Amino acid sequence: MEEFVRKILAKIGIDSDRFVLKWASAAEGPRFVKLITDFTDRIKSLGPLREPGGVSKDDELQIKLLAARSALEKAKLRTGLGNLTKGFRKEGDYSDQQIKDKVNEKLTKSIGTEIDRNETLLRIQKQGPIAIDDLTEKIGVSGTDVEKYVAAFRKKGLVVKAEGRLSATK
Repeated sequence: MEEFVRKILAKIGIDSDRFVLKWASAAEGPRFVKLITDFTDRIKSLGPLREPGGVSKDDELQIKLLAARSALEKAKLRTGLGNLTKGFRKEGDYSDQQIKDKVNEKLTKSIGTEIDRNETLLRIQKQGPIAIDDLTEKIGVSGTDVEKYVAAFRKKGLVVKAEGRLSATK
């Protein structure tokens, strides 16, 4: 799960060091305090999200966060993660390296595609009418990919194209 979340954060431009998943039992009070203190110190050293190394504009961050959320609400990524965990159970290997390797092998591309697809639609809805060239620049993906996403949205009736610019239908 940790590697999955790190891939999503990296995709939307947030330093993955802002996320930690560690376990502590109720009997490990001192360990829990150390984990929280270390994480708090790390976040303080990274500074606010809007400083260098983070996302520069509130609107940009909001669109990227919404795109990631939308991607995670759909079944494709959740199913992929579920299938991956079944594989770990079957193989009996839960090592950090195995998890990292399997997430890279099986989910990284899907994470990127789903977030890019959702960001494309969100930008059309929030910033449209917008040209495909502007979308590719803002999202940072190829024009071919954006055109593929747009074609699917147009087929579903979510997007219309007029005078070379894309707008949402609702």
